Amino acid sequence: MTFPAESVPDGVIGAPHHLYIGVLVLAVAILVVADDYARREPLLALTGTLLALFAFATVWPFYHVTGALLTLAGLLVVLIGILWPGGMWSGYPLVWRAVAFLGLYIAADDAVSHAFGVWTPLDAGWGQVYHLLP
Repeated sequence: MTFPAESVPDGVIGAPHHLYIGVLVLAVAILVVADDYARREPLLALTGTLLALFAFATVWPFYHVTGALLTLAGLLVVLIGILWPGGMWSGYPLVWRAVAFLGLYIAADDAVSHAFGVWTPLDAGWGQVYHLLP
């Protein structure tokens, strides 16, 4: 097995990957959480999100292994940022942590699928409906 399984995800980096959707959901959660407390920002989640997006969109197509590793590392940083005990997210209603987890799950589903070539639920679901779109 080679790593990453796909040198360019789906052959076109500009295709509507659900990693981009996950990053947008994460961005909404981060922006909501970031605006209330002075000097307390969700920097780990933001840094990981931006790293994953940058690595996926600009590094992966040219430096396949580095891009895949940085994408996965960025998503791991997001996970750590959201789970950090007593951290930024603990002062907010659980719904925003859940929204962040949803965004992380959507993004990670795509990244794991392209990096390791394994079956993932969202990719499998997309495979059942994409041919129905005009």
